Amino acid sequence: MNSVVCDWVTEIENIDCSEFEDEYLCDVNAGCDWRCLGTMWGGQCLGAGYGCDGGLYEVESASCIDISEFNCDENMLMFDCTGLYFCNNEPEYGYDCFVNNEFCEDFNQDGIIESWVGDGWCDNGQWGYDFQCEEYSFDCGDCTDQYSNTYGYCDGIPEAHSFNHEGIERQYYLYSPESIQENAPLIFALHGFTGSALGLSNYSGLNAMADEHGFAVCYPQGTSDQNGDNFWNVGYNFHTNQAVDDVSFIISLAEFLQAEHGYDTRNTFVAGMSNGAEMSYKLACETDGIFKAIAPVAGTMFGVSWTDCNPAPMPVLEIHGTSDSVTLWGGDLEDSYWGPYPGVEDVVNFWSQENECLSNETLPLEGLGTIKHRYFDCIDSKEVWLYEVVNGAHSWPSYSAQEIWNFFSKYTALLGDVNEDLSINIQDVIITVNLILDGQYNVLSDINQDNFVDVLDVVQIVNLILN
Repeated sequence: MNSVVCDWVTEIENIDCSEFEDEYLCDVNAGCDWRCLGTMWGGQCLGAGYGCDGGLYEVESASCIDISEFNCDENMLMFDCTGLYFCNNEPEYGYDCFVNNEFCEDFNQDGIIESWVGDGWCDNGQWGYDFQCEEYSFDCGDCTDQYSNTYGYCDGIPEAHSFNHEGIERQYYLYSPESIQENAPLIFALHGFTGSALGLSNYSGLNAMADEHGFAVCYPQGTSDQNGDNFWNVGYNFHTNQAVDDVSFIISLAEFLQAEHGYDTRNTFVAGMSNGAEMSYKLACETDGIFKAIAPVAGTMFGVSWTDCNPAPMPVLEIHGTSDSVTLWGGDLEDSYWGPYPGVEDVVNFWSQENECLSNETLPLEGLGTIKHRYFDCIDSKEVWLYEVVNGAHSWPSYSAQEIWNFFSKYTALLGDVNEDLSINIQDVIITVNLILDGQYNVLSDINQDNFVDVLDVVQIVNLILN
């Protein structure tokens, strides 16, 4: 990398920097006075400096750096705590964006303020931290494959895996907490159009929920279309030439993970963002008994998923912004790009009717800018919830992971609830007695987990009812 020494640096003492604002900052280094015309970031000047002809002025070397060799968008040009500049443009790694945002500031106004941000965009390079200094953040090896992990920042990175399906080598990431138990629930989380599995892992907040509640999260990767964009094959107008069977892929992957890791076949769920949300609807339409409930975010139903969906009753939670400019709240039956699609309320009404819900209520969620529409008194208590994010955009609200788990946990099968009606009662006792008489086994009747269903389990179910 070429650099030239800037001869305009002058030495002065006792510099007062208070007069300089965001766009015109100053720093003191070895008695040198300089001003940054670009962005001030982590104690360094990330922008044009005097005499640098549009290049970068580096304080430590007092030199101008030619950035043309980077081939990098300006907002992706970063440097680490050793002063090494690099282009942070690795979308397959979520843009390396694992930064400890200890002040919980929403730098790019995307609504994500968790302490581990990692939202896939690095907030346009405006972090107030040295990017790879270990005390604040970490690289986890995806950029240089060299990193230290003194503080355990890299422990929570999901593992990458390959899975061959119908001759295609597919990828997925699996996050499984160290303390996870046998027969743990499994959640599939599906990324949006042009998105990535690891990107969704970075910003969804589901891994933190998994740590707290003891479930696993699988982030499958879609395939790439004719334009090189990652996608799920839900029936967009411009994907008529795509034949990949994503429904079969996710079913096969679910069955593999359940067998390989002992995840609970009765407690497997699907959530998704945008195109991933639409894929979750497609799975609900075209499968029966594989997935317990779905939670689409900022999505709708496309193609045959809307025109020819004959599902079994399925609990549904939809989270959607009223100002979504990509997947319109009111839908667009004349859309010629994506293809015709219904409005959010039409989709929710469809599922509430399929589930034969008899009652509904509207509840404001204080402090979340959201209205909850709940449809209940449904078949087997399979409710439909709509979170109407008032003036919300096409985004994954910061509370999504918590609310998704709140919803899924309502449908997590419990020992003793043999008929899975969300309550343990005399019907479960009768079913268990019949299992014993017929010599059959059901894991939900095996209360003492001895791999047999016998009178001891009946006694324990009665005790659960009495208590």
